[in-house]
Amino acid sequence: MRLTRYALAALLLSATPVLADPPPAGGGMMGGHGSAMHGMFTPEERMMMFVDGMKATAGMTDDQKKAYRDKRRTDIMAMSDSDRAKFKADLDTRWNALPDDKKAEIKSKIMAFMAAHHHDGGQ
Repeated sequence: MRLTRYALAALLLSATPVLADPPPAGGGMMGGHGSAMHGMFTPEERMMMFVDGMKATAGMTDDQKKAYRDKRRTDIMAMSDSDRAKFKADLDTRWNALPDDKKAEIKSKIMAFMAAHHHDGGQ
């Protein structure tokens, strides 16, 4: 499932704010996108952030979406460790509460988004 993991990461990095710690010394960037969020959020947490981001930006212009992502990134990076833990726990709780068919639907939408935007996981 390596491609799925990379595809999801690329999608979330383009569709929602980059929710990551600053890159490690020496880079840590892939193709201009932050890759450090893999260490901070699980794939399921990133999928919930994708859903939240898509709902929040529905009907927005591209500039408005970018402003939303920038603010969200800044807000998350400014969180204390305990606030970030609460945020992650909320994402986990909401993901776990979803029925399996809804989880599959979200995964399918993410893959469709990836295909439509020609994300190939950096390959």
